[in-house]
Amino acid sequence: MIKAHPTHAMLRAFAADELPLPLAVGVSAHCELCADCGAGLRACEAELAALHLVAAPIVTPMAADAIAPEWDAMLADILQQPAAHAMPVASPLPELQVAGRGYRLPRVLARYHGASWRHLGGIRQHSLPLTEQGARASLLHIEAGGRIPEHTHQGYELTLLLAGNMQDGETHYQAGDFIWHDASHAHSPHTPDGCLCYTVLDAPIRFTKGLPRLLNGISHRLY
Repeated sequence: MIKAHPTHAMLRAFAADELPLPLAVGVSAHCELCADCGAGLRACEAELAALHLVAAPIVTPMAADAIAPEWDAMLADILQQPAAHAMPVASPLPELQVAGRGYRLPRVLARYHGASWRHLGGIRQHSLPLTEQGARASLLHIEAGGRIPEHTHQGYELTLLLAGNMQDGETHYQAGDFIWHDASHAHSPHTPDGCLCYTVLDAPIRFTKGLPRLLNGISHRLY
């Protein structure tokens, strides 16, 4: 069962096209995986549409009379169009291949199935061409038993678990979970069975223990 979700405010911001692109992609992918958030998003869209209609200018009878001939002509043109043929059934989307496994990505990410991975131990990372307002997105694959060294954040971090599972402290996450961290969190997530994630960062992470702290000077290259 999915337990971690975007807030209502984030769903509404997505519906209003107010999120930076990497976050918008993450919310879209989560809503494809989570029926509850998909329904919540549709409710936000309906609310915004209703507000738009309330704010729309009132058409006076004189203006309506001027529009009527153009409307009738457009309607007649539509009715004269030939009958539409049935659309062909779309072929299955290609899978993302990594570490000998195939993963079906959400539609909004399916175009990135040909990932080019940077490999460090049991962790593979692929930077995506999604950058806006300082936020950057990646695909992250962690092999079974893999762990991210303990770190904190100089900004925010979104982790959308696309497949597999992840343990972060006392919390166990599974596919579909939308996990949000900020500078108040220091953590070292690990995966018992392996996982694939979509991640967004708007600032470099900072490692807090052991040898990984030596990477802090170049951590801006790791996100």
